[in-house]
Amino acid sequence: MRSIIEEYCSLPFIKRERIYRKDVYEIVERACQDKKILKIKANYYGIDQVFYVYPYKIVPDSLHTQSYLACYSRKAGEEELDKVVASFSMARMNTPTMLSKTFHLNKQEILNIESQLSNYSPAYLIGKPEQIKVKLTKKGKQSYQSRLYSRPEKIESLSTDDVYVFDCTQQQIYNYFFPFGPDAEIISPEDLRKRFKNNLTKALE
Repeated sequence: MRSIIEEYCSLPFIKRERIYRKDVYEIVERACQDKKILKIKANYYGIDQVFYVYPYKIVPDSLHTQSYLACYSRKAGEEELDKVVASFSMARMNTPTMLSKTFHLNKQEILNIESQLSNYSPAYLIGKPEQIKVKLTKKGKQSYQSRLYSRPEKIESLSTDDVYVFDCTQQQIYNYFFPFGPDAEIISPEDLRKRFKNNLTKALE
C-alpha cells in the first residue's frame, strides 16, 4: 500500500487527476468517441447554469498542469445553431450526463476548434478574443515575468515598455491580472476596466 501511494504521489498532477477523477474522464472520453452530447452543470460568471456540450477532445494546457475538454457548447434554452467553441476544466467539471442524442462536427467546426487551440490557451476558449491593453508598474512587470501559469502572451510589436497589448479573452486577463492589484491597470476595453474597478471596490468594502 505504501508503494502504491508513493507511486501515485510521484506522478505529475495531470496524471493523478486522471486517476482520481476516473469516472468523469471515462464519461467524457466515451462521449468524444461515440459523438454523444453531454449535459453539464457549471458555474459561469458566478451563476449556476446548464450547458449542452458537443465534445471534441481532452487537451492539456501548455505546461501540462491541467486538462480541458475542448468542445462546442450552448446554454440550456439556446438553439443548436447558437453553440460556440468552448472548454471545460476536467479538474472542476461536475460529473456530466451523457445523452443518447448524437451529433456531428463538420470540417469547418473542427478547424475552428483547432485554430483556437493553436492560438490560445485551452483554459480560455470561451468568449471572443480581443485586443486588450494593460499598464504595468515595475513590480507588475516583474510579476508578469515570473508568473507563467495562464500568462497571456503580449504582442511585442504593439506593446511599449509600460503598456502591454494582448490578443486574448477578457476572462484570461481577469484571472491572470486581478491578483496584481495596483500593479496592473486595465487601459482598454472599458467594460473590462469597469469590471476590475467594481470588484476591487467590493474588496475594499
